[in-house]
Amino acid sequence: MPENADIEPALAGTLLNNVSITPIINSTLVDISFSSPDPQVSARIANAWADAYIAENLDRRFGATRDARSSLEEQLQQYRQRLEEAERAVIAYATAQGLVSIDVPREDGDSAGTASQTLVATELAAFNSALQQATTQRIAAEAALAARSGANAGSTEASATADALRARRAELQVELAELRSRFSPSYPPVQALQVQIDELERAIREEQAGAQSGSQSRLRANYNEALAAEQRLQAQVNRLQANYTDQRQDSVEYNILQREVDTNREIYAGLLQRYREIGVVGVGESNVLVVDPAQVPGGPYTPSLIRNLLIALVAGLVVVILGLYAYDFLNQTLRDPRQVRDRLGLNLLANIPRIDEGDIVEELQHSYSELYEAYFSLTSSVAFAAGGSMPRSLMITSSQPGEGKSLTAVAIAYLLARQGKKVLLVDVDLRKSGVGKYLSIDTAQGMSQYHMGKDDWRSMVLPSTPLEDFHVIPAGRKPLSAAELLSSGRFQRMLDEAEAEYDHVVIDAPPVLGLVDAPMIAPSLDGVVLVIEANGGKWRHLESAVSRLRASNAELLGAAVTKLDERNAMYGYGYGYGYGYGYGHDRKKEGEEEGLPA
Repeated sequence: MPENADIEPALAGTLLNNVSITPIINSTLVDISFSSPDPQVSARIANAWADAYIAENLDRRFGATRDARSSLEEQLQQYRQRLEEAERAVIAYATAQGLVSIDVPREDGDSAGTASQTLVATELAAFNSALQQATTQRIAAEAALAARSGANAGSTEASATADALRARRAELQVELAELRSRFSPSYPPVQALQVQIDELERAIREEQAGAQSGSQSRLRANYNEALAAEQRLQAQVNRLQANYTDQRQDSVEYNILQREVDTNREIYAGLLQRYREIGVVGVGESNVLVVDPAQVPGGPYTPSLIRNLLIALVAGLVVVILGLYAYDFLNQTLRDPRQVRDRLGLNLLANIPRIDEGDIVEELQHSYSELYEAYFSLTSSVAFAAGGSMPRSLMITSSQPGEGKSLTAVAIAYLLARQGKKVLLVDVDLRKSGVGKYLSIDTAQGMSQYHMGKDDWRSMVLPSTPLEDFHVIPAGRKPLSAAELLSSGRFQRMLDEAEAEYDHVVIDAPPVLGLVDAPMIAPSLDGVVLVIEANGGKWRHLESAVSRLRASNAELLGAAVTKLDERNAMYGYGYGYGYGYGYGHDRKKEGEEEGLPA
């Protein structure tokens, strides 16, 4: 038994999880299919589902009728027994108490209905009516006798007696008319009044006749006879009234039992009518039919190798795309150079590609190289941003070290010198100079010694090699406090003198974040260019650097994005920048063939 209890839930789950019921659009058909490793089992279970549904549908349609019929049969049997018991109780009680009831017409004049009352009540009503009639006869006889006894009084007295009888008849006629307006002519009081009126009319006629020829003895005899009849009827009425009073006390319990009988009879009649309306309902036929039974499949429909491969491919692509978007969303470095304007509010001056460290100087020396073209574009953009001409003094800085500011300063100085300008490159990054990586500098003298008191800055000017045609002042030895040296005011004096002797002065300044050097000297220069490393510069660092430069009233001309590579290809940057490597190589070959200098 415990084993069956464990197996049944598993079987139910298997049947429910593997069945598929699909409605066919624009029809009343459904398609039932079942999946299992055995084709025979699949067909049998699919047909079993259809058969089970048809059986359930029949039971649902006719089960309610069968239940209602069974319930009505039980209630009919129950109320039949109650009705029989109530009728037996009424008959037994009436027999014990001597109650005999008869049916009489209703007093409202409805001939179709009858009312039940006891025999004593019926007899009392009849005797009471007869008593009223006898009393009327006795009164009429007494009046006739009195009239005859006073015959000697003359015809005037006889006429007075007749008038009294007529007055009495008029009063009774009024009462009769009032009763007839409310009751039927068969009502006993109505009949009694009618009898009295008839007797009064007969007495009036006799009075009129007796006035001429009446016999006093005959009138006396009539009176005695009427009085005796009245007394007998009065005695009988008195006896019946006593019996009726006793029976009224017994009728209270009798009426209670009778109402119980009537209630049970009405309920039983209603249930019997409902039972007849339901009738005998047959099972009939189902309104659900099997159009095509399930057939044994000729081969498996799953798994499908091609479908699974396509699903895996699509799922893999979705996961990769979502991963790339998530990485791009979570990555806080600059990926798209176009965001420079949106997030920093700066002009994008140029996009500089990533070049191997060993090839940088060589790339700059070749005018057809991608690096040369990029920095040439930067030089032009700086001139445009400055109002159409290159600033006399230009500071190159970055938010943090290693973003390419020193290379940018060297490249701008070199390109300006190739345009025939007299250019001085000043390295004021006293803490960590980067100009020496691109130029051959073998002296310890530089800006640090100038700020410490040596006035002749011109003696520190060196020619640039291997990139020629411009001068450079190196940073010199690393001082203990670069910020104090730059704040002495000697830098401004040297800058004014250099601007008087050179066309352009390019300043390689320290990074902005964490140092006060760049914001301190930036207001003294005609323009500032911020260098940003692609895929490396954090947005929060860049925003902080721009905020510090603006707070120092620096003339920010824009930003140059450096070290673009294949990671930025999806934004339209990276390899293939500018004219592309292929076009550059073609120009190199053309230069070699024509003997042009590199």
